[in-house]
Amino acid sequence: MKPLLVKLVVVLIGLAIFGYAEVWGADWRIYAKPESGIGVYYYDADGITRPSKNIVRVWEKVVYSAKGVKRYVEESGKRYENLSHSLNLWEFDCVEKKERILQTTEYSKDGTVLSSTQSQKTPWNFISPTSIGEALYEAVCK
Repeated sequence: MKPLLVKLVVVLIGLAIFGYAEVWGADWRIYAKPESGIGVYYYDADGITRPSKNIVRVWEKVVYSAKGVKRYVEESGKRYENLSHSLNLWEFDCVEKKERILQTTEYSKDGTVLSSTQSQKTPWNFISPTSIGEALYEAVCK
């Protein structure tokens, strides 16, 4: 009887420890759903970083609709027929109201990488009014 009691106590302690463990991960929040129907745009609220006083970096996830995939295929080729989503690392200068994308990775529906680009030398651009960039700027440069 004692071994059963010991096992029960071990199981209960394990459940208590793992039951209260905090799960770390992205906090994807919708910030845009354009009328064009291309897809839904999210940003990772937990992943926002500030490498310097006025600079903000944030990951964006674009989940493409069927219409968005079709448009992507028309612009970039048949290899994107199974496109699911893309992850983009944006950087904003919140004071100068400028933007740039440092990294972009497109994923297929089965999770494989379709393409990936990265550059720390991407030039800064002024944020265009009513653009996706402006919507993300408004969400993260508070």
